[in-house]
Amino acid sequence: MRPVPWRPPLWLGARMRRAVGAGAAVAAGALAAGWPYWRGEPAAAAVTLACCGGFAVAGGLLAAGRSGRRTGTAFVVAAAAWAVTWSAAWNAGAGPAVSVFAQSVFFTAIGIGVLMYPGGRLEGLAARAWAGAAVVIMVGGQAVLCAFSRPAWNGFAADVPWPAVAPDFAAFQAVQRGMTALAALLAGALVIILVGRLPRIGPLDRALTVPVAATVTIGVTGALVFQGTLITDGVTLGDVLRVYLFQGICATTVPLAFLGTALRSRVAELTVAERMQRLTDPVSVENVRDALRSVLRDDSLELWLWADGGYVDTAGRRVGASPGGAPGRWRHEVRTSGGAPLATVDVDVSLRDHEALVEAALIAGGRALETARLEAAAQANLELARAARERLVRVQAAERERLAADLQRSAQQRLRTLEEMLVRLEAAAADPPAREQARVCRRELAEAVAELDDLARGVHPAILADGGLAPAMEMVAARTGAPVRLDIPARRFPRDVESTLYFALCEALTNAVKHAGAASIELSVRPGPDEIVAEVRDDGAGGAAPSPRGGLAGLTDRVRALRGDVAVHSPPGEGTRVTITLPAPGRD
Repeated sequence: MRPVPWRPPLWLGARMRRAVGAGAAVAAGALAAGWPYWRGEPAAAAVTLACCGGFAVAGGLLAAGRSGRRTGTAFVVAAAAWAVTWSAAWNAGAGPAVSVFAQSVFFTAIGIGVLMYPGGRLEGLAARAWAGAAVVIMVGGQAVLCAFSRPAWNGFAADVPWPAVAPDFAAFQAVQRGMTALAALLAGALVIILVGRLPRIGPLDRALTVPVAATVTIGVTGALVFQGTLITDGVTLGDVLRVYLFQGICATTVPLAFLGTALRSRVAELTVAERMQRLTDPVSVENVRDALRSVLRDDSLELWLWADGGYVDTAGRRVGASPGGAPGRWRHEVRTSGGAPLATVDVDVSLRDHEALVEAALIAGGRALETARLEAAAQANLELARAARERLVRVQAAERERLAADLQRSAQQRLRTLEEMLVRLEAAAADPPAREQARVCRRELAEAVAELDDLARGVHPAILADGGLAPAMEMVAARTGAPVRLDIPARRFPRDVESTLYFALCEALTNAVKHAGAASIELSVRPGPDEIVAEVRDDGAGGAAPSPRGGLAGLTDRVRALRGDVAVHSPPGEGTRVTITLPAPGRD
C-alpha cells in the first residue's frame, strides 16, 4: 500500500503555520539571548519563552487577518524586541546596551500597534502626537539615561561598552524618575485616546477597544511598578532581569486581548447563519433588515432590494442606490449566484473594517433576501398603484375647484344677469298677465340659481378655496341639523388635503345627524409634525359599521388614497367617534 501523505488539520492553515513559525523563531531568539539566566531559572525560562512566543503568534495571526495587519506587525516587532532585551543576561559586549534600547522599542511598538488598530494607520492628531512623544521619551530618554550613567549603576558589569557622556549619579537618578513619570503620562494618554474614540467608532470596534483599554491600563501599570524598583542603589543584574520578566508578562496581556477579541469576531462570523435564520423567521423585508441591524450592531442600516430594474426600500419606494453613498456611510452590493443584483446595504463606514462579518451575514440571509425581494417587488407595484391613486385624487381636487370656479364665473353670472333683466322687464310691463309671467320666470330662475349654488358648493365650495378648511366647516356646521362645536386651526393645508378633509368631515357630520340621530357633535382638527388628525364625536345611537357601499366606506377610500386612515369607534348606545388621519404635508 502506498503511504498516505500527511496533511495538516484544517485549523492549522497557512496563516496559522506562519504565525506559529514566527512565535517559534522569537522564542528561540529569546532562549539564545537569555541563556546564561535561563540555565539557573528554568521556571522563569518556561514562562518567558511561552509568553514571548505567544506574543509573536498573536501578532502573526493579527498580521495575517483581514483587519489589524499593521497592528499585528507591530506586535511581532515588539516580541522580537523583547527577545533581544534578554541579551543583557550575557552581561558582556554590547548586549547590555542593546537590551535597554530594545526594551524601549518593545513598549513603543506595543503602544503604536494598539493605536493603529483596526485601520492600520495613526488616525487623528492625538494618536500621531502620542507616537512621536513615545519615540522621543522611550528611545531618546533612554539615550539620555545612558549618557548620565555608568553600566554598573544599571546593574551591568563595569567593563561592558556603554554610551556614557557625562556620568553623574544624581543626574542619573533624576532622569530615571523623570522617565518613569513620563512613561506613566504616556500610558495614561494612551488610555485616554482609546476611550475618547468610543463615541466615534462602531459598536463592533467598541467591543474591542474597551477590553484593550482596560488591558493596557493594567499591563502598563504593572510594568511601571516593576520599573520603579530599579530606582535604588546597588541594582544587580538579577534585579534587572526579574524586572524584564515581570514587565514582559504584564505586556503580553495586550496582544492576547486583541487575539481574544479577534477570535470572538471569528466565532460571530461562524454563528451568524444560525442568528440570521432565527431572526428572519417569518421572512419579511422588515425582519431581514432588522436581523442585519442586530447581527451587525448598526441600527442605522438600510436595506434596498432590487425590483423591476431598480432598488426599492422596505416600503416599496424607489431609491437611488449609488455605489458611493453619503459621507460616513458604506454601501455594499449583494448579487445572486448568477451575478444579478439582489440587494444593497447602507451601513456605517466603520463596518468596512469588518467586511467578512458583513459578507457572512448577507450570505447567511441569502434565501431570506430572495424571498424579501419578491415581497419588495410586490410592495413596489402596490406603491405605484398608491401613487397613481394619490395623483388621481389630487387631479380630482384641482378639477373640482376649477369646475366650481367656472360655474361661479360663467353660468351663475349669466343667470344672475338674466334675473336682473327679468326684474326690469317686470317693472316695465304694462299688461298685468305679462308682469305676472315675468314674476314667475324670475322666481323659477332664482330657484335655479340657488340649486346651481348648491351644486357649486358640492363640487368645491368657493369658501374652501378662498378661506381654507376652518371657514368652510363653519359654514357647513351652520347648516347642520344639530349643534356642532368646532376646534379647527386657521392655518391652510395643501389643496388635496383640504379637499379630502372637507368632504370626509361633511360625510361624518351627515352620518351623525341622519343615521345616528345625534343631539350634539364635536369636530376637531389637530395638525402635528408627522400627521394631521381630524375627529368627529357625536352622542348618537352608536353601532355604526362601514358597509361596502355606504358613506363611511367612501370616506375611507378617499382618505386612504392620500395614504391616510379612518378609524370608527361606535359602541351601541354610546355615540360614535370617527378619527381621520392623514400624513402631514411633505411626509409619506
